[in-house]
Amino acid sequence: MKIVGFDVGGGEIYHYKEMPFTGVVEERFPGGNMLLETQCLNGYPDGFVREYFDNGQLMQESFIKYNHSYGLMREWDKDGNLIDEYDWGPEPPTVAGA
Repeated sequence: MKIVGFDVGGGEIYHYKEMPFTGVVEERFPGGNMLLETQCLNGYPDGFVREYFDNGQLMQESFIKYNHSYGLMREWDKDGNLIDEYDWGPEPPTVAGA
């Protein structure tokens, strides 16, 4: 997996084996616990983005499409208590040809 560039909005473009990546990009802490998960479609972040504390607890979950946040963004503390929630609104409409 590698970042091959950035789109006009500054979003990362992911490729795997020289092809646009569809799936979940995972980044891990040195000890192996999950640090970040980003759902991608055709090389672009599209879907959930989850960030974790080093203890494995989910820190934040949000959703992205076309470099725009949508839906609920939630944030938790290290003990798993919900500390913030914000609604970014509906998912952006699909762009013709995308």
